[in-house]
Amino acid sequence: MPNKSTVQLFRPDTEKVLVKGLNAMTKACDALSTQNDLLNKDIEKLRMKVERLQERVLINQDEKE
Repeated sequence: MPNKSTVQLFRPDTEKVLVKGLNAMTKACDALSTQNDLLNKDIEKLRMKVERLQERVLINQDEKE
């Protein structure tokens, strides 16, 4: 008959499993939030670049006329 401590060694209790899962989900959420912030900054930089390029196109068109 297996010893109770041996059984617990290989079968962690529900609370430990849930705590580990919650910690993993928290880390994943933090990583996604950081990535989202970086992507939003990249989007803003690209919008500004598009505006500058559109202005340059308009200036070049005026110079050709």
